[in-house]
Order: sequence, then C-alpha cells, then structure tokens
Amino acid sequence: MDKIKEQANQVGQLVFASDTGELYKKTFIRTWEILKETGILVWLVICLTFVGAEWFYRTSVGLGRNARIWYNGLGEKAEKSEAQSAASTGQAVLDTVQSGATYLLSQARKQLGLKDPEPLPTAAAPSQPTVDSAPPEPAPAAVKVEPAAVAEPEVESAPPDLDQSDEDDADA
Repeated sequence: MDKIKEQANQVGQLVFASDTGELYKKTFIRTWEILKETGILVWLVICLTFVGAEWFYRTSVGLGRNARIWYNGLGEKAEKSEAQSAASTGQAVLDTVQSGATYLLSQARKQLGLKDPEPLPTAAAPSQPTVDSAPPEPAPAAVKVEPAAVAEPEVESAPPDLDQSDEDDADA
C-alpha cells in the first residue's frame, strides 16, 4: 500500500508541477501547427492535381484537334444532320462542364500562386459552303423533244346498258 501511495504522490507532483502546464501547452500548440501545415500541404497537392489534369486535358484536346484536322484533310467530308445534331449537343454539354472546371481551376491556381495560362488557340474550322454562297449551277442545255405520234383509243359510242343487270336480278 505504501508503494501505491508513493507512486500516486510522484504522479501528482509531475501533473501539478509548474512547468507541466507549460509543456502541455507547447505540445498542443506544436501539434496544431503540424496539423494545420499538413492540411495546407494536402490542399496544395489537390490543387496541383487539378492543374495537372487541366494541363493534360488541354494537351489532349489540342492533339485531338490537330489529328482531326489532319484526318479531315485526307478524305472526303460526309455531312449528316444527325452527326451535326449530336455534335451541337455534345458541345453544349462540354461548354457547361468547362465553365465549372474553369472556375475550379482558377481557384486552384490562386491557391498555388500561379497565373492563368494562355487560352487555347481555336482550330480553324473547315469552311462549309452555305446555300447562298455556293456558285450557281449552270442550266442544262435545252433539248428539243418532238411529240411522238400517239394512236387515239377507240371510244364506244354508247355506254353499256346497266338496266339489263337489274332485270337479271329480278328474274332470279
């Protein structure tokens, strides 16, 4: 029992010593600083991930546009109204997503202390002739067609007698 009392007194002296409160205060302050700085580091890594993904997106889109221009130059262009409709719908969705992503990336760049990048150069769209801008087609050469002689069908002089069929029905 004496051993327990001695140990309790020793713990009490350590806990209630004048420098114990100050040591714990310094420990909590240091722990808070470590957690805060770690949180900022994690946030900056997340921002860097967004900026890196945006760079990858811009590079991929640029390469895709260049490949499309190259490919379109190789063959004939086939236009379909369904393809144009799907393209316009896809463009609308892309514009909506892009505006949100632009804001997010702008905020991430501010957090990282980076300036906004140069806007992507727009790809020169192949010109599509419109109805008004198309040159007029030449009229086909006039061909003189003479009517061929057509035999007129023979016409019966009197229509068939319909009353006779009524009499046949009455006899039956």
